[in-house]
Amino acid sequence: MRLHKYKNDPEKLLSQGRQIISESRDHRFIYRVSMVLLMLAGLSPKELSNYSGDSERTLQTWIKRVDEKGWDSLVGVKQKGRPGKLTKEQIRELGALSRARREETGARAWDGPALSVYIREKYGIDYSVRACQLLLRRMGLQSADPETEAGVESQRGSQEGTSNRIE
Repeated sequence: MRLHKYKNDPEKLLSQGRQIISESRDHRFIYRVSMVLLMLAGLSPKELSNYSGDSERTLQTWIKRVDEKGWDSLVGVKQKGRPGKLTKEQIRELGALSRARREETGARAWDGPALSVYIREKYGIDYSVRACQLLLRRMGLQSADPETEAGVESQRGSQEGTSNRIE
């Protein structure tokens, strides 16, 4: 017994849903599509909610969305998370200043600790050293630390000469 009156052919929706599951890598999306497919196959939202742990209302909403707006309506919206302490304009300003200093001196303008101090003095914002390192990397202004990189290379060289074979 189907509780939902469909605007689209349920068999066509079932076929489209199976194709989506075989092609998609988004696990939440696949889960939602699977739940809708089970309802299209005849399970009631109430019965399915007992097994899935999703509320009956949520399941009804998913099937209604698919019927009215298509399968893409089940794709989750990416959560943005906590807003950054620096504005986009401040980040652009730091990037431009760092690039200008790099052109003048030929070296990195900042490392994590120096940028942390600069941000505190210039903008009055406390930014941890690690957050500054990530910010520099995100702006494309810092690769791995040269000393660390050299240490890794020397370790690789010493490991290449050794063998794990028992003779």
